[in-house]
Amino acid sequence: MTQYDGILLRQNLQDQGLMPRTGGWTASPDIIMAGTQPTQDPQAVFSTAASYGTDPTQPVVQNATNYVYLRGKNLNAAAQTGTARVFYAPQSLFLYPVQWLNNSILTSRGSATSDLGSVAPNAIGVTTDPFVWVPTNISEHTCLVGFISTPEYPFESQKPPNAVTSMNDLAAWIGKTGGTGWHNVQFTSAGAPTFTNSTVYPPSTTAATVQFAVTCVSCPVGSQVSFSCGTPLPDGTYINLPPTTVTKPTQIGFTVTYQVPAGWTSPISYSYYANGNPPVDGNFSVSMSASILTSTPGSQVFAAYARPAVEVFPNHVHVADNGRQLTALNDMPVNYLIPVGSDMTKLTQGG
Repeated sequence: MTQYDGILLRQNLQDQGLMPRTGGWTASPDIIMAGTQPTQDPQAVFSTAASYGTDPTQPVVQNATNYVYLRGKNLNAAAQTGTARVFYAPQSLFLYPVQWLNNSILTSRGSATSDLGSVAPNAIGVTTDPFVWVPTNISEHTCLVGFISTPEYPFESQKPPNAVTSMNDLAAWIGKTGGTGWHNVQFTSAGAPTFTNSTVYPPSTTAATVQFAVTCVSCPVGSQVSFSCGTPLPDGTYINLPPTTVTKPTQIGFTVTYQVPAGWTSPISYSYYANGNPPVDGNFSVSMSASILTSTPGSQVFAAYARPAVEVFPNHVHVADNGRQLTALNDMPVNYLIPVGSDMTKLTQGG
């Protein structure tokens, strides 16, 4: 047996990179389905010895934005750069490449790849940009197939040819390829949102302090809303609001504030969880919006459009980036907003 010297994507927890590979190959602990909120600082979270010794994957939630990370250990004596890819494979006893090689899962940026950066010898690299997956049909088994390629082991040499059409061919490819792994998916409808929609924060030529808000109209008490984004800001944080409970049926919403740099862009997904409660009336809606925030009205142009935040978003609560509710907007120092964009979802009582 020989030692793989690329960035190893393990097939199982016992895999140390000996080639040809042996043992179970459908439970890679390095293809991590991490839940419905992005992981803050995934490199720190998933590269520890404690994490690397476990499979941290969580069940994949139906109709929700699920975030998928890949990690790999550099078994080379020199630093290497790594590039990750993920594909989803439909139910089948033998997952021939023709069934999944065109089924890429993309990042929030719309890319089929996510970089691990430069990984030092014996270090563990983790994708910073997660892959984003919103499964709607959970009635059949699904498997994720992951790759980590390097300059020495490029993806074109790793991926299986479509000529792999027999069990022997498939086993031979699995045995010789150290930068790939598989993980069966466990789906769940528990905690699944009633709906998830997506909108886009487009790039701006200027940086800004931006207040993101989700607003509920005629949403029943006990329902929940959330939003998340898989594209990190320059400081490594992610724009997100974990599932937060509605406490007023008339109108209530939640806001978070981030420093957004010039040129940054990403889809943002927002979700509504009815939790078994029907809409209060036919005015039901959930909307996601973004506004420029300042402590003063500012320039004459700005002053023509700026309004106090409490007027723009009555009955809203500000939430810290760790999900902790801070205070009602009318209890905070006066801030001024210019709403610059929104996206709304409406449902009828029968919907």
